[in-house]
Amino acid sequence: MSILKVNTIQDKGGNTIISSNGTGTITPSFAVGKIGQVTSTNFTLDVNVTSTSLIEINSLCRLSLTPSSASSTFIFQLQFPYFVASANTGFFLNIYRDIGGGGYSNISGELTRYAGYQSSTGNYEIACLMYKDSPSTTSAVTYSPYVKVSSNTVNFGNNGKYYATLMEVLA
Repeated sequence: MSILKVNTIQDKGGNTIISSNGTGTITPSFAVGKIGQVTSTNFTLDVNVTSTSLIEINSLCRLSLTPSSASSTFIFQLQFPYFVASANTGFFLNIYRDIGGGGYSNISGELTRYAGYQSSTGNYEIACLMYKDSPSTTSAVTYSPYVKVSSNTVNFGNNGKYYATLMEVLA
């Protein structure tokens, strides 16, 4: 067995990447985020959407946290089944955010474009998405998925579980 002991690890340019004080404490020279607060939800979802304009899937999909610092970053993750019964039909998904009760606004643009779209009928899939946001506030922040369909109907949930998690990453 070999042992390698060093005080610092440097990159090619001589910049210290990691240093140690000899007591087992390692100090990285780059920012390392820690997960602060976490909230999550899961419930049975069954919503038929026919709207060709963006609408909230369900108010139960909302998750909120109040940041510890204005420099905090949030990661919003969601997963849900969906069913596209008609051919030539797909959906678009955007993330909306509300800060301090000021009203929801579209912050992501289209995260999916014609998801589930195919030329045959009966497409049952699982959507898994993650969105990172830096709202630069200390007021409560709420996130919610909004969707629209290209045509016909898309069933979100199909009586399956909707899961979402919102995590604060500390600066």
